[in-house]
Amino acid sequence: MRPSPWSVGLIMILMGGIGVSGFGQGAPLSPAAYAVSGALVVGGAAMFLRRPFSFYVAITAALLLSASGLAAMLHHPELGLPVHPAISVVVGFYLCLRAVIARPGLRPPSSRAVPSENDQ
Repeated sequence: MRPSPWSVGLIMILMGGIGVSGFGQGAPLSPAAYAVSGALVVGGAAMFLRRPFSFYVAITAALLLSASGLAAMLHHPELGLPVHPAISVVVGFYLCLRAVIARPGLRPPSSRAVPSENDQ
């Protein structure tokens, strides 16, 4: 079975959408929540490109999600998404794991070999 970067991208975009929507929480959104959600959407969109740099963008967004959850656990809820902080931490680490698993699927586009004169 080949790893699929698009599924990691989809999960990242969904988590970014949940972070902006509040998912049933009545808490107002902070600029930090918008920044984390934006990073998740950008990281998820980068995974759809299937380029080597996409891995680093996705890992950065996932670690930012985990860090925001840890900050919310340490009595700074304004730095986290409007979901339970444990969800942010667990999903962030899960996205890191999935990005590492999907990394072999992120290859540069193959270049066509031009036949040389010696090949004839």
